[in-house]
Amino acid sequence: MKRSKNQKAEIVTIPQAAGSVLAEGLTFKGGTLSGVGKIAINCYFVGDISTNDLVVVDEAGNVLGNIEAQSVVVRGNVKGNLIAVEDVHVSSGGVVNGNITCATLEVSAGAAFSGECNMTASRKETNILGNITDKANSVE
Repeated sequence: MKRSKNQKAEIVTIPQAAGSVLAEGLTFKGGTLSGVGKIAINCYFVGDISTNDLVVVDEAGNVLGNIEAQSVVVRGNVKGNLIAVEDVHVSSGGVVNGNITCATLEVSAGAAFSGECNMTASRKETNILGNITDKANSVE
């Protein structure tokens, strides 16, 4: 493809805050995606996802697999289990078919969730409870 001198090349940048993005039109089948930082899924994804940060399954995202992260936001479809250290938010239009383990769960009007939910203490609460227990044990 030839460009004229006045025609600039289109540069696509992903803001650093966005982390890794699997964009619409892609297909990922059979594997595990793991890493450090935020992950946005906006494609058809078959496999497990693991990160120490946020996973967002956007409107065009369809995940067939388990997700393990600090926090998870579902705006698309997930068929698999979600494990979040902190919170899971299923937005309007989002669908989750699977079990959820998290500290905080929010399911918006217009969202769907089919499965069981196990609520756990958040990492912050665990640290606070641990500090209280440690102080109580040191008094004895």
